[in-house]
Amino acid sequence: MAHKWIKIGIMTVASTALLLQGANSGLLPTNVASAASTSANLLASKIVKLNASAYLTIRDVHFLMQGKGKVLVYSVSITNNGSSSLDLMDYWLRIKTKSGKSFKSTLIEGDKEKKEVAAKTTQYLTYYAVVDNGTKLSDLSFQAVKWDFSAANYERTLGTIQYPANASDKVAPFKDATMLYDNNKIRSAIKQAYITKDANNAYLVMNVLLENVGFQSSDLSKMKFFIQTESLSVYNVSASGLDQTSIQPKERRIVTLHATIPLAVAGKALSLVVAQNDEASKVQLPVGVFALPTTKPLVAAPVGKPRMVYVSGTPVNTLSGQAFISQGSNNKDISLDFTLTNTGSSSVAAPNFDYFIVTSSGTSYPLSYAREENASLLPRIDKTISLSGQIPTNVNLNSAQLVVKSQPTDKEKAYIVGTYALQSTSQQGSLGGSFNYEDFSIKLNTVQRTPNNDNDVLIASLTVTNKSTASQQVPNLGGYFMVNGVKVGTEQKAVALDDAITIAPGASANFVVYSEIPYTTTIDKITFVSTEPVQDKAGKQLYQFSAQALSEIPGKLVKDPLQITSLGKRSTVSVARTAIFAGTTKNNFYAELEVVNNELRTAPIAQLGGYIVDKNGVVVPVNFTTVKDKLTPSGKALLSVWASVSKKFDTTSYKFVLGQAVPQSTSGGNTGGSSGSGESAETDTVLVNMVSYPLSGTAGAVTSASLSDLNFAGYKLGLSYINAFLNVQGQFDVAGLKMTMDYSLSKSTDYEVIAGDHKIEFEFVNQDNQQLTFSKQFSLNAAAEGGEQLKEATSTPLTLLFNDSDIQNKITRYDSYKLNVYDVFENTRMLIGSKEMKWFVTAP
Repeated sequence: MAHKWIKIGIMTVASTALLLQGANSGLLPTNVASAASTSANLLASKIVKLNASAYLTIRDVHFLMQGKGKVLVYSVSITNNGSSSLDLMDYWLRIKTKSGKSFKSTLIEGDKEKKEVAAKTTQYLTYYAVVDNGTKLSDLSFQAVKWDFSAANYERTLGTIQYPANASDKVAPFKDATMLYDNNKIRSAIKQAYITKDANNAYLVMNVLLENVGFQSSDLSKMKFFIQTESLSVYNVSASGLDQTSIQPKERRIVTLHATIPLAVAGKALSLVVAQNDEASKVQLPVGVFALPTTKPLVAAPVGKPRMVYVSGTPVNTLSGQAFISQGSNNKDISLDFTLTNTGSSSVAAPNFDYFIVTSSGTSYPLSYAREENASLLPRIDKTISLSGQIPTNVNLNSAQLVVKSQPTDKEKAYIVGTYALQSTSQQGSLGGSFNYEDFSIKLNTVQRTPNNDNDVLIASLTVTNKSTASQQVPNLGGYFMVNGVKVGTEQKAVALDDAITIAPGASANFVVYSEIPYTTTIDKITFVSTEPVQDKAGKQLYQFSAQALSEIPGKLVKDPLQITSLGKRSTVSVARTAIFAGTTKNNFYAELEVVNNELRTAPIAQLGGYIVDKNGVVVPVNFTTVKDKLTPSGKALLSVWASVSKKFDTTSYKFVLGQAVPQSTSGGNTGGSSGSGESAETDTVLVNMVSYPLSGTAGAVTSASLSDLNFAGYKLGLSYINAFLNVQGQFDVAGLKMTMDYSLSKSTDYEVIAGDHKIEFEFVNQDNQQLTFSKQFSLNAAAEGGEQLKEATSTPLTLLFNDSDIQNKITRYDSYKLNVYDVFENTRMLIGSKEMKWFVTAP
């Protein structure tokens, strides 16, 4: 029994020495690290027989400098080929150096319950010991001992494993090795490593393969990584996405690691140490050491050449496009595309990288883009990110770089994903020129300036042609203006003039981009920059139409119609009548337009807008009646146009500018064109497709020998058998004036719609020195509120009563009177007929 207790007591102390694989404390240069796999194989090939059916090997030996000092961690493999279990209490290891030193080893907490090796199995035990700084791997020998109470000192040496001389525990760069981790086997290899520098530090990025080649899942959250030099300096390494992560059997992961190291260390031989955190002992247990390739500063990827990076462990090709520069007065606007292509077999969350332009002097300028939530990179499908920003005018892009960084988190610093050379392109043209964008050709037709109530509006007219052989979705376009080299306002989205969602092969679609400017702005040169809008960010610049003069609004004769060619709103607009009527304090402009629907289906007509401007530049916006009903193909509508005009407006020479009114976005201001039904509407519009009609003079007096054929606003009125006499009630009471007549009223069949509420006014003017006047209005619209309606009729009696009991005192001579007939519209009276007749005589 005494022998038994001695054995147990010694084993309690000595059971700190049995199983795993070794690690060196130093880092090998690339040219010697290739010997690592040979050394590991040589070490593993050395065995010590424990009995006839069991043997022991040293699997791993590693050093890692940490808080406890220089920690030696080794693992022992014991294989039992026998038919019964092997009692580990009979065996132990003694660690010695060539100089005779020995070190106390401690079995890690997780292996203390392993008391035996079952038949036909292999068991692994991991130990650690704190050694002095001078101890090298090649100094170590592992002596296997069995208790033998028949021998001196009760022990018998079974064999010794000497660590091979001139060997290394490091795995060669880009080579793989299988590590014992979390009682499981994990295969690992460095797949990619690069370094970047700034004035203060070097930044190391590594992408490392982890593959579970065991039979159970492993918790990766306890896996730690370190950079270690040959002189045993250790630097922490951050791992992306390993928190609360497990790896299943046969599962592969690429883990991105990054570390900040001193500049002085960056050029030396470095190793990546993979360790397991042993919470019980507060020791980091190295399970694998991988020699890093010679780390040279990361070279920027050439323009047009892809660079492979890893995104959440998935290989992704990245490519930087050419940078487009728009020159401003104080800075340059820059835009470029950055494309990511998932070359893996499954989708991965799209990264929200940060992008910077970094000059040769190290100055950094951030670029912005539209960040998407929950976006994915699908396999083999390109995802293009439009980047934009500003840089000083003196920055030479050809010597700058695009730097892509990860986003920092609470736990991890940002690291550089890649750098890319830049090449600027001067995509510039002039008015009437075009450029190619994807499957389209985009042409700038005109850049015009048009006034509105408070400001002026700059309008760029674009034609987009589909050059491909398949229908394409209408592209998302925008742009902004530069006046005399200075950017005006903000980027604006293009407004489509055509009702279409696709553009057929070879077909075209029209767009406008507009922006407000103060009406006082003097323009010497105008530049338009075409962009692709990006939500909540500056758009991607596509092309710059260089400085040029504004386009003139084309002039037309009144007989020449305006053609509106927008798909869905195609129509012909002809000017039927224009005039300025003199008023007491103001004059009144009036015009009538005939609009024909040129669509092949029933459709609403395009909204119209315009203004009049005299030779002095005085601008008066005009109002248009609205046609709410749709017109049939070739159907015609009659619209009224009106405006109050100051007496200072020069009517001897003025222009009527007419165009299509496009609804303005909420960010825009008012334009001159407005629409309504009988009154001006406040809908903001922008005038496009404008023409100018030269006009002059005011409306002259209308004299007619007959009132039987009066044409106005799509109506025809005829009056006959007209008589005027005193309205006598009873025998002698004079109540006023009474007029009788027959009338015929018809509506022109040429028009499907006559827009606006026109009225007829009859005016009696006595032709003596007092000019007694009476008038009465009739509405032509049954829906009009208030007043009497003059209905369509043929040779129908009409009586006009004008009550005035004092009429006889207001008339000096009952000789002749004049009957004036007016078309009244929006407080504008337009004389359409006038005839002088005798009192008490019925005129034919």
